[in-house]
Amino acid sequence: MEIPMEYFENIVEHLPEGIIVMDAQRSIHYMNQKAVEMTGWQVGEGVPYCSYCKQREVTADEPRCILTSENAIPFFNSHMAVYEGMEEFEMSLKRMIIINQVFYVLRLRLLVENVHSERAKFHELLVQETILAQEAERKRIARELHDHIGQSVYSIFLGLEVIKQSIDDDAYQSHISNMVNVMEKTLEKISKLSKSLRSEMLYHVGLKESLREAIRDWMKLYQVDIDLEMDIDNDKDFDREKEMNLFRIIQEAVRNAVRHGNATTLTINLRSKSQHVYFTLEDNGTGFDVGKSYKGLGLRHIVERSHILSGDITWNSREGGPTKIEGVVSLIKDGGEISNELNDCR
Repeated sequence: MEIPMEYFENIVEHLPEGIIVMDAQRSIHYMNQKAVEMTGWQVGEGVPYCSYCKQREVTADEPRCILTSENAIPFFNSHMAVYEGMEEFEMSLKRMIIINQVFYVLRLRLLVENVHSERAKFHELLVQETILAQEAERKRIARELHDHIGQSVYSIFLGLEVIKQSIDDDAYQSHISNMVNVMEKTLEKISKLSKSLRSEMLYHVGLKESLREAIRDWMKLYQVDIDLEMDIDNDKDFDREKEMNLFRIIQEAVRNAVRHGNATTLTINLRSKSQHVYFTLEDNGTGFDVGKSYKGLGLRHIVERSHILSGDITWNSREGGPTKIEGVVSLIKDGGEISNELNDCR
């Protein structure tokens, strides 16, 4: 028995999440009842860009909406302008062709229920404790490298230098010289690795100077070219712990680009607006299938850090490359109020 179309329309109309059909110009053609209640928008109006897409820098041939990008992520969290102020949604988008015309089905889901659940709070606390434990372990390993392993290698290096002065045989002199060179390079690598693990510098000089210093180290360590552009105001007013999380996000992204993507050049851009920092990382590496790798452990750690910072991050990549990472985080100190000046998205 053929079921009348009205039954299916009734199901969509009463779904517990908002469903909006819009065209390529973002004009609304259909809204279910939940979408109307959530947004206050009307058929015929334009769907505003979310606060993140409103601020992101795009090229001439790149869509502003991050969910309409090629190889787009399956969902994205951000704020959108609704009838009364701003509301944070989990959003997903599906592209459809109807009578040779492009339409998008936009799904909106409120996050309020999940944010205040005990399970969500426990998960957030667990992630934060895990990250704190990781930072403590980094410091311990850095101290071990510098105070024990580094000093031991340095003692061997000095011993070889003394032995070298006492040997007249050319063949042995050549062997000792090679060993001294190896030990010298080993000391240099230990020093660089120790610096990458230590976080004290950030607490003394702030995010900008720490990143500049780190970029110089990463270029030597990974033998890559990195172009860093920053337009960050008053980073000394940001929370240092939160700056550390952003620093680790960038550090991990650079490491992934080099080790997994075989990138040789990277461009990193950071700019601040109010208490938020928008950042992008682009590389010339081999890329990856976002759909297959998005749930990987390394990417999940980066995502978790961005969520701790009340932000979000996304990857735009394909196999063969290149890869572009975009993110936004809040570095405001706990107890402060987040400015709404970046949320005028209509």
